[in-house]
Amino acid sequence: MRHLNISNNSSMQRLKWMITLIVCFGGLITAAAQTTTVWIVRHAEKDTAMATRANPDLNAQGQQRAKDLATYLQQTKIAVIFSTDTKRTKQTAAHFTAPMELYNPRQLSVLPAQIMQLAKGKTVLLIGHSNTVLETIEALGGQRPVNALSDDDYDYIFRVEMDGQSPVKVQAFQYGAKHRGGTAVMQ
Repeated sequence: MRHLNISNNSSMQRLKWMITLIVCFGGLITAAAQTTTVWIVRHAEKDTAMATRANPDLNAQGQQRAKDLATYLQQTKIAVIFSTDTKRTKQTAAHFTAPMELYNPRQLSVLPAQIMQLAKGKTVLLIGHSNTVLETIEALGGQRPVNALSDDDYDYIFRVEMDGQSPVKVQAFQYGAKHRGGTAVMQ
């Protein structure tokens, strides 16, 4: 058995200090790399001129909001976009270059695993609908930051941060032109 022979106390102190730094620095890198950020928005304003149409496009205001969303997140490196399979959600994502994955808003329980499989430790944009956005936040382990979304709430954007160890953090922001039905932010 060989022993490390360190001849003086200062060498031993330096070695202990270096080991401590390596362990601490490695822990910081690991913790930061595991945080996954999910930006969640409702699709932008849709064309309601043909109310019976099942899969409407964005209207002019919605096209501008899609541009506003890209501007709002321009400093954010989006790794993957999750979208439902509708024109309005896909068109809301049109100004991003990240790959798109479709998800089923009726199967939100499988969404956290999909996100972690494709983008653990990265940033994701998820585009949903007024009746699924808050449920999506809950499916990711967060608490609703607002009471409800109405049919005319288009300007909310939610940031959900999850690391698998700490409680999920949720924040609500506004982007683009104000177009909120009046639901107050609780946090």
